[in-house]
Amino acid sequence: MTSRPSVGRQGPQRSLSSTNALQRPPPHRTLSQQFSSSSPTRRGNEGFVDLTFDDSVLARHGPRVGTSRLRVEISKDSGHSEMVESPKPISDAAPTWRPSLPPRGRPQLHFDVPSVSNLSPRPAQDGGQNEVTIKPMPLPVRPGQHAPPSSDKSRAAPSNAAKKDARPKPYILEVPTAAPHYPPNGHTDFFPWTGNHPEDQFSESVIRHGFFDKAQMTQNETGSAKPSIFPALKHKSGLQTLSALFTGVLAQRRAHGQITSASTFKPPPRVTVTDTKREMWLKDLANPTISLRRLSRSIPHGIRGKVLLDQSLSKNIPIERAVWLAKCVGANELRSFRRKGVSGTFAMGGEAKWIRDFTVCVEQFVESILTTCGEKDFRARISYAIRLATHFHAEYLLDREHYMDWLVTSLENSPQAKLPMWLLITQVYWKDLLKYRKYGRRLSAALLSHLAKTSNHLDRDILAPLSDRLRVLLKGIVISNSDSFVGPKVWAKHRDVIMNDLDLDDERFMSILAALDLRNSRLNASGTEKTLTARRRLLHVLDGTSIRPLTNETARQCWEIDEDKAMLFRTILEWSSSCYRPGNAKIYVAARIMRSWIKFGADVTDAVLDFLDCAVCNSGRRNSAFYHLVSELARSEHFSTPKYLEWLIARGGLYNAKDVASNGPCATRLLAELPTNYLSENIAELRATLLSRAGFLVDEEEDQTNNLMTFMNQNLPGMQATVDDELESQNLDVNLASISSEASRTTKSELGLWLRDKVRLQMAQPTIPPFDDWDDSPMKSGTSAITPSDFNTVRQYLELIDDYSMLADVLKIVTSSNDAEVLASCADTLDLHIEVFSAIGALRGLFDILVTRLRALSDEIDSIPRVLLVTLSDLASRLPEQRMVAQQLAQELARSDRKTAADACSPVSDHMALAQTSEADFTDEIEKVLTSGNSMDQATLERLFQRIILRLEESWEKSLEQRSCGLLLTRLRTFDTQQFDALMTAWIKRLVLRQNRPTMLQVFGPLISFGCLALRDVIVNSGATETMENHPQDSSTAHEALGLLVTSFCLPATMTIEERYRLRIKQAHMQKDHPIEVLNVIRRVFGEPIDLDERSSSLDSKILQSADFHELLQALVLSDTHRFIDNLVMPLLQSSAPGAAVTINRCVDKFLLAGNENETITTEVLLNLADDLSLPFCQVKLAAMFRRDDTVMEGVDDGQAEDLEAFDRAIESAVATGKTTWASIVPLLDASIAQRLRQRAEARFLALFPSPKATGGEDTMQNRVVHAENLLHIIDATAYSVSATNTSVGATNLACDIVAALNGLWLLLAKSQSRDIKDTIMSKWLPLLLSFTTIRIPAFEATKPGHESRAKAVLALAAIFLQLQALDIATDEIKNLIEQTFDLALYLVDALPEDMRQQCIRNLRDAASSAQISYLFSNTPNPTEWLVLSQKERTLPPPGAGAAERATEKEKLVPFSLRRWEMLGEPTPNVGENDTSLSLTLFGARRG
Repeated sequence: MTSRPSVGRQGPQRSLSSTNALQRPPPHRTLSQQFSSSSPTRRGNEGFVDLTFDDSVLARHGPRVGTSRLRVEISKDSGHSEMVESPKPISDAAPTWRPSLPPRGRPQLHFDVPSVSNLSPRPAQDGGQNEVTIKPMPLPVRPGQHAPPSSDKSRAAPSNAAKKDARPKPYILEVPTAAPHYPPNGHTDFFPWTGNHPEDQFSESVIRHGFFDKAQMTQNETGSAKPSIFPALKHKSGLQTLSALFTGVLAQRRAHGQITSASTFKPPPRVTVTDTKREMWLKDLANPTISLRRLSRSIPHGIRGKVLLDQSLSKNIPIERAVWLAKCVGANELRSFRRKGVSGTFAMGGEAKWIRDFTVCVEQFVESILTTCGEKDFRARISYAIRLATHFHAEYLLDREHYMDWLVTSLENSPQAKLPMWLLITQVYWKDLLKYRKYGRRLSAALLSHLAKTSNHLDRDILAPLSDRLRVLLKGIVISNSDSFVGPKVWAKHRDVIMNDLDLDDERFMSILAALDLRNSRLNASGTEKTLTARRRLLHVLDGTSIRPLTNETARQCWEIDEDKAMLFRTILEWSSSCYRPGNAKIYVAARIMRSWIKFGADVTDAVLDFLDCAVCNSGRRNSAFYHLVSELARSEHFSTPKYLEWLIARGGLYNAKDVASNGPCATRLLAELPTNYLSENIAELRATLLSRAGFLVDEEEDQTNNLMTFMNQNLPGMQATVDDELESQNLDVNLASISSEASRTTKSELGLWLRDKVRLQMAQPTIPPFDDWDDSPMKSGTSAITPSDFNTVRQYLELIDDYSMLADVLKIVTSSNDAEVLASCADTLDLHIEVFSAIGALRGLFDILVTRLRALSDEIDSIPRVLLVTLSDLASRLPEQRMVAQQLAQELARSDRKTAADACSPVSDHMALAQTSEADFTDEIEKVLTSGNSMDQATLERLFQRIILRLEESWEKSLEQRSCGLLLTRLRTFDTQQFDALMTAWIKRLVLRQNRPTMLQVFGPLISFGCLALRDVIVNSGATETMENHPQDSSTAHEALGLLVTSFCLPATMTIEERYRLRIKQAHMQKDHPIEVLNVIRRVFGEPIDLDERSSSLDSKILQSADFHELLQALVLSDTHRFIDNLVMPLLQSSAPGAAVTINRCVDKFLLAGNENETITTEVLLNLADDLSLPFCQVKLAAMFRRDDTVMEGVDDGQAEDLEAFDRAIESAVATGKTTWASIVPLLDASIAQRLRQRAEARFLALFPSPKATGGEDTMQNRVVHAENLLHIIDATAYSVSATNTSVGATNLACDIVAALNGLWLLLAKSQSRDIKDTIMSKWLPLLLSFTTIRIPAFEATKPGHESRAKAVLALAAIFLQLQALDIATDEIKNLIEQTFDLALYLVDALPEDMRQQCIRNLRDAASSAQISYLFSNTPNPTEWLVLSQKERTLPPPGAGAAERATEKEKLVPFSLRRWEMLGEPTPNVGENDTSLSLTLFGARRG
């Protein structure tokens, strides 16, 4: 209690003697006088006055004026006691010991009196000799607080240097530290002294008994209440009475404590303040010690949007407070829209726009901080920005879709420098993004794209940490949200990255990837991008060897195409022996590849024997090619003849002459075709025995071989190194054409080996100069042992028997010759058969040897032999890897042509002695001009050209003069190539128009061989003359051009063997390099009346029926089928020339019939002939069958319609019978033809589906299923025509039909009671419809009707998906069907516009609770959407109702919209009863 303040402070404790008990104060003193007062004045005095009185002080100064007598007495007692005990001085701040009294209202207990043994605080060292140390009891903890521990350290002595401030100070009331504190009421029993408090009024009772805050109860409760209460409770109704009592108490409490007042919530108002006050307010907001309730009195105006975010960052306002400020500002802004008096729709639009603008501000805020990357405080700033934006997003204060779209777009477009930061930001929202299909799909695609870029970057070693992080993120998404990777386009683009770069050691992860690969492959049903089979891929590589040189890497690539090695061997054997592949190079390609495969453990003999056993061996084969291949393998001992003999004997041996006939079965005829030179004697006898049983005499075969050797030996007079009397004694005449057609492969192999050995022995002979020839020139002394004539003859024989492996050996042997003509012939041989020698593997080595020989010859003589230089230069230009060598040779050739006659070996001067005088004069004159210098003006060149051409036209029948003119023209061309070619072009056009002239082959053939005229110029200019106006139409021009292109068996006799050979080289180059010009010549020939009768002896008939022309057409088809059709087939079929269509059809039929030209090719025959090897030729035949003008789609004649009907029926028949060849034919159709077939099949396919009105019987249903499956195969094969010809009306109608079929199946699943019907739908109809919808997804085009159909299809698929899940069938088939349905819905919904998607969400609101459906439509519901407001509607009874009818109450649930921007804490400075942002009346809250 409070009493009057005293000037000095009362002593901290009473003095105690060491032997007496605690002395009680006199009875007239109050507690406040005995101990320290609790009044604020006295408590305040304790803080600065602390005096210790003793007798010396009292004696010196006496009693202090103004001090009460009581205090003086106490001071005297204390001084006396201290003189007795002489205590140690104690600190002024905290006394060592203070006696304590029990709290008010409690009697003193025995433990309140301290022990006598611990009364004295003085230690024994201070002089007390028989004194007991008294330690006081610790003070009890005061209620309401813990007093701070007292300090035992003495306060430091004040410094005398500082002058004491003696000026008067105002009185400041201080709360004692020991005062008990009870929040929120403050310190108890503490009242400032004013003199009016009851505690300050002294009375006898107050002095005697102290002051009490509450009046003492006058009623004594010394007894128990049981006697008065228990009788009322011990009866049976006592419990009910007590319950009613408590219930009543609770009801009264609820009635009186219920909060019924309306909500008084208002967001903090905004006021306009100065910038200084606004800054101060923001600093206070950033200070966590200042409460928000104080700041909520008013908010400075002008803090909104980007300014709010920037101020929060710059002031480092805590995130929670910054969000609170944003909510205050947003709540005021949004309320302003509702106060403007607009309707609800416009108000909601304004609110949405404001939230969108605030979202954009947050996005720009984050982006602006990202641009400061690298600055000093970037880490703290970006961390704050991310946390603030995350809080806004988590509390649904942003436009979430716009914000997430910004996140994904920023990640997609992020450069690699900023990619780590965007990954960090995006990961914060990872779970939210993956809940949406439209964002999860883009997120996974963006990560895959960035991983592909970093993996293929030049600095990928530096970017390795980023790549590793991307892999970790992708793996996590694959495991947790694999649906985000369902997208065939993205999967096809990044499949290699996913399957190869991610973790391949985790089996569970690999199983997920395999499942994703399967799911995407089901959606990738476009007919244009079907994956080629392993067989087709192998054939593609093999066909490419005609363009690219064969290497060992090619053989390894072929081996790794597939694991089915038997299929690989069978395919390569079919390809090498197929009649659909021209030339001999394929044989050596197959042989080299199969030899290379032996290194991988393959058995060539077993593969060949297996091929002989299959039926393919005897259909569409060129048996001679197969025998040639096996012969090459047997020569190198990669094919075992003894093993073949065992296999043949095991099959029963040979007993019929038909088995070994030339057209007999390959399995038995092979025995008569194998080479025998390497066989042992026993094996040779066994072979002869087996053949003799079939009537095949080995002796006759040997006689035939000897006769051929004799004939060849007679034609090689210069190669008599070894004289064979038996061969020399005979004189035979053999038809060379019969060697190629009649001789067996055994005979040809013997001849090839014999010729190679003969050349080897001839080259081993020493080169002896002729008798009486004393010329010691280097070239003469190094003459080759083989002459050019003999070499040409040997080459002719080896080419005739197609033994190019022996020819390669001969070339290698002959390259040691010193004769430039022989070496030039070697180079020409390589050039003409470049594909064959490349396949053998000898091209590169022989070319290098020839280049070395050229260098050696140039070192021996003064000039380089021009003939060898020209041939090597042409050969090098055909080799892609020898471009540098080709350039060097071309430069050397140009320098050689510019040399003078004295330095050059002039071919004209070589024939001077043989020419007449006039010819010698002509050549001398031209030679003088040509050797006069290195340049020539245009007039001189033109004059010389005209003179040479005039002499050439006069000497067409004279081979020597024609050759001389050709060589002069060749030298003349070197002076000015451009002008010379122009003059030559004019001469060609003029000459072609002449009536009386030799054939183009006779005129231009030698010039083309010399190199002064290009074959292409002749072909192009001859075609140009036919289009001239005044030119009389002469059919011989086109035929002559064709003869100049193809003819190799009727070359002019005026040309030498070397010149003819070089002309063949030019023809081969023209056929490969200029196919369009070749096709134009053939088209001109076929457009004119020609005689294709085999009995005709005309040159045209021979050319068109020759094997060379047939192989030329085959090569043109294989090189580019579409070019062949567009430039030859279609123009001829659409031309008005009589017989053109018949001619081209006969040529096309010849491609496929292979010897059965009299058979008519119908659609059924074409389907039977189709396979992987004949596909290009089938495509040409289809184009000829279904010819049409692409520009006129509607005008289909009746004949073509009948062809389409027949083809459609043929395909359906082939599908029904299980044939598969039709699947190879259909993709070759023209897009317009395929479209018609597809549309017919689609209409019939959809008409077969059951509907809820008509399902049909079980037998009918099964037949319809089979028919639908066949039609689906046709639709799938013709799917490539969808994008090529797609009409809007047809696509829209088809999309509606698909939606109707989906809805029909859904209704049958939902409402049908028949279990069989449901099983049929789930096992047959639904998979068929899903596959068809996948193929025809382009039908849902990007138009408004197309989008509507797409939305309906997605809704139908979602309904089917939910229905299948509701069936609760856990079989693998149903699981796959559910997965396929969901994947197709995902594929369709990706292209759905936003408005259609929102409409779908509204239609499926009840089903949106499914997580998969929510993901499908990218609709994650707001977590507060489930809130509803319960409203009770009271319905009164009608006026005439009786008393029994009462008013009824009906509960109605109304959606409750939670205003998240108004979810504010401490919105006002004054606490109200119902001032929360969410009204307390909604929860029935009550007070206290």
